[in-house]
Amino acid sequence: MQTVSIPWRAYYDQTNLDLTFPDEWTVEVSNMKGGEDIGDKGIRNAFANPIGSTSLREIAASRTSAAIIIDDLSRPTPADRLLPYILEELEAGGIGVENTKIIAAVAAHRPMVRDDFIKKVGQDIVDKYYVTNHDAYGTLDFLGHSSRGIPIWVNRDFMSCDVRIALGMITPRGGFFGGGSKLVLPGVCGHVTITANHRYIHENFREHLDEVGKMAGLSFLVNPLLNPELGIIDMVTGDPSEAYWDGVERGKDLYASPFPEDLDVAIFNAFPKDTEFMQAGMAMVPMGTGSGHRHKIKDDATVVIISASPEGLGWHSVFGPLGSLSKGNASSPSKWRTIMLSPGVNKWDVIMKHGQDVIHTQTWEQTLAELQKVHGEGARVGVFPCGAMQYAP
Repeated sequence: MQTVSIPWRAYYDQTNLDLTFPDEWTVEVSNMKGGEDIGDKGIRNAFANPIGSTSLREIAASRTSAAIIIDDLSRPTPADRLLPYILEELEAGGIGVENTKIIAAVAAHRPMVRDDFIKKVGQDIVDKYYVTNHDAYGTLDFLGHSSRGIPIWVNRDFMSCDVRIALGMITPRGGFFGGGSKLVLPGVCGHVTITANHRYIHENFREHLDEVGKMAGLSFLVNPLLNPELGIIDMVTGDPSEAYWDGVERGKDLYASPFPEDLDVAIFNAFPKDTEFMQAGMAMVPMGTGSGHRHKIKDDATVVIISASPEGLGWHSVFGPLGSLSKGNASSPSKWRTIMLSPGVNKWDVIMKHGQDVIHTQTWEQTLAELQKVHGEGARVGVFPCGAMQYAP
């Protein structure tokens, strides 16, 4: 047997899962270009050279309070590593602990509990700073309507501060890249705004997010790019729009991954967005949008989606099974025979999210047995170890 090790269980005792295959099978692993961690020197260089903006400490010098929005555990942004640099910049500009708020931009996801915050930002910051969740149904400020006619409701804690900072990450999401003002919309917007945005925005999606970021007065962006070990391989800071688009161009290079041809079996791992089953579909980001790479997977192939999902099914008030835009049980996530390997859920969770046609397994041994039933002794396999952040141009 031949073995491919893939990472899984981000934030939950992260380890590797060994995938074994018959020696007769041809197995090709698609790895991203990646890079080495830039270290303290690289991080400080990014803060010293913001894109399209003065430095964060200069911005803070003329203000009195700051809000920093961060993503939750469904995203791998190393906030615990980067927040100290942001807080140092703010303090150098005269904004200290008493006037700084850290807000989890959970959008339509579940609120974070204390243990989540400790994992995300570190014990010292949780003990010392004002740290809270955004509530999409809570206290919000109305900023008017965007150019698309969408009512923009934004977290009042965020809007109450003079300096508004977004700490997320640049990552591919199929048709576009995450990061930038996406931490504002949907991150700290009201449920009505989030729902309307997803319902009506199809073209120029990212440009609309930039518009809403400006409406909300987003001051400064801090967006790293990560390798499979979740080390920081590059980073952009500065103007929320200019820095973001610069980071996207870097991401197209650093996340670039080859897409194997003529596959009988295509395996997509949801790491590092594998904490909950709601995000399992993110494993297929390398497929792109539209026709993408669909032609490289045979019509009679099997697609395997892997998600550790230690938090179980998860929650999303817009796209979850009971969400405002839910259409009930979905069909199989692709035209192919589909297996979803996830020990964190049961078959009812899978049926609720993806319908009756998907085969659910809880171990790799069960998965391999299912594959061998169909593909026998000769199969061509492609493996994407970190599917949720791999970019296949």
